[in-house]
Amino acid sequence: MENNRPYQFQVNMKGMIELLSEHIYSSPTVFIRELLQNGMDAVTVRKGIDEHHKGRINIIFEGDTLIFQDNGIGLTTEDVHQFLSVIGQSSKRGDLADKDLIGRFGIGLLSCLVVSETIVVESRALVQSSSVKWIGHADGTYNVEVIDQLPEIGTRVILQAKKEWRSLFKKSAIKENILFYGSALPIEVNLIEGGKTEQILDGNPVWLNSESTKEELLAYGKELFKTHFLDAFQLHSQTGELQGVAYIIPNKVNSTASKEHKIFLKRMYLSDQAKNLLPEWTSFVRCVINSNALQPTASREALMNNAVLQETKKELTQCFKDYLKLLSMTNLHLLEKIISIHHMFIKSLAASDAEIINLFEDYLPFETNRGTLSFGEIKENFNQIYYTPSLDDFRQIRRIAGSQKKLVINAAYSYETELIEKIKQNNSVLFIEKIYPNDILEEFEEAEDTNQTIEKFIFKADKVLKKNYCKAEVKRFDPIDTTAIYIADEKALASKNIKSLSQTNNPFAATLQHFKQQEDNMPVLCFNQQNDLVEKLLNIDDEELFEALVNVLYVQALMLGGYTINKKEMDTFNHALYQFVVLGMSSFLPKI
Repeated sequence: MENNRPYQFQVNMKGMIELLSEHIYSSPTVFIRELLQNGMDAVTVRKGIDEHHKGRINIIFEGDTLIFQDNGIGLTTEDVHQFLSVIGQSSKRGDLADKDLIGRFGIGLLSCLVVSETIVVESRALVQSSSVKWIGHADGTYNVEVIDQLPEIGTRVILQAKKEWRSLFKKSAIKENILFYGSALPIEVNLIEGGKTEQILDGNPVWLNSESTKEELLAYGKELFKTHFLDAFQLHSQTGELQGVAYIIPNKVNSTASKEHKIFLKRMYLSDQAKNLLPEWTSFVRCVINSNALQPTASREALMNNAVLQETKKELTQCFKDYLKLLSMTNLHLLEKIISIHHMFIKSLAASDAEIINLFEDYLPFETNRGTLSFGEIKENFNQIYYTPSLDDFRQIRRIAGSQKKLVINAAYSYETELIEKIKQNNSVLFIEKIYPNDILEEFEEAEDTNQTIEKFIFKADKVLKKNYCKAEVKRFDPIDTTAIYIADEKALASKNIKSLSQTNNPFAATLQHFKQQEDNMPVLCFNQQNDLVEKLLNIDDEELFEALVNVLYVQALMLGGYTINKKEMDTFNHALYQFVVLGMSSFLPKI
């Protein structure tokens, strides 16, 4: 029987490296990020001892060999065993706050084994007279030895490129990735090849410089995102220790499109996505942001969604609101331009914020039956304001309502119904009411029925329209050139759809047949007695001609209302045209 002693987990280093390269890290280039992090952390620790120390990272190219060299605090022999050889060991030293450091030495160096068979680290510590050399191998073994004193305090990481990754060790590739990951780092970075030095970072990015002008910020944004932005404004959060810039996109954007930003954590690039950090309605901006307090996920490619992030999001929301309020006082022309382009996102904000509604309601545009109008224009020119939350209803109402001098807002888009209802609450003096198609129908003038012509017509028309689950009415309304209007509320359309499906080969048809369709919920085809064609139709005795005309007017009304024509209705229309052709030809045939 074995004794109950603890056993040490065994780590398959090759498996760990495959896990890093294939599953955790999205790209093999992250080894550059990890080396930058380690170099930056070493300099940060040294600055904690000497605040006047000027940090520097030199990257030296020698064929397929790459040397990352920093002038940070360096590593002692004890540090080498503690930080380099223990996977996941924190790089925090002494009393230096963990928030001031970026990475973890062990897990970061593993990423180097993705592109190099070995890692050689040579270091001279600030607090030790000798220098140390550490060699790590992909099989999980390492060697440590004391070497001759290096000429400068700091650390050198030496990598020999694997054959398949030689392209990543070229100067152009390293430069591109240094600028990608480390463009915000507060440190000088130099590339050295063939005795020539090129400084690519000076530690003072424009967007983190509080003295940068608006023009400088816009020029930086244009270079970074390849877009000529409308404007730029500062972002900040005390909770997230966050600083950044938001750029206003100059064109309409899709709310579901990918929102690319540049997110930095402790001035090291993290991600191009700001998931859970920025409010959902901020799709009209691109942001470059740095935070010193938010926490990354294990792969360091996203932010942890915790209480700190949520509080930071609230503070960023306030930044956006403050910017819009400032524009309303200082640059009304720019505000109107932004709202005209990005009104859907501003409406989303306004729907949840009473202060924004009060400030911007007059500038918000709405689609109406009189064209697109700002709400300020609407309330200035119309005593009564109607709105409908249904696009189908708006299509039915808009033309007829216009002839009755009614203003109807299409509130079918996201947030618009909620927004209009809140505007109504805030403006008790305004007449704002929801309208339905049946409301329009009820306001039409009754038809003039002589000799029961209308009654007979409705009886005949109902027989024709029954197969399309519709009933006929006759009214008098403007405009006179409108022959008929198709009117159906949501319940009527739902009943029609159920009826249509129950008559098909749909697998649910048998079940749908059990649903009771109420006759009073049927869609209505309302004929206009004032129209010349309808007036003639009322007196047609030829049943075939009558049927063809009613069917054509039915499909025409669907088209005018913007409805989708299904196959059955298209067949009805085609058959009506065929009837016209036959009737027309018969008039030229000789009578026997």
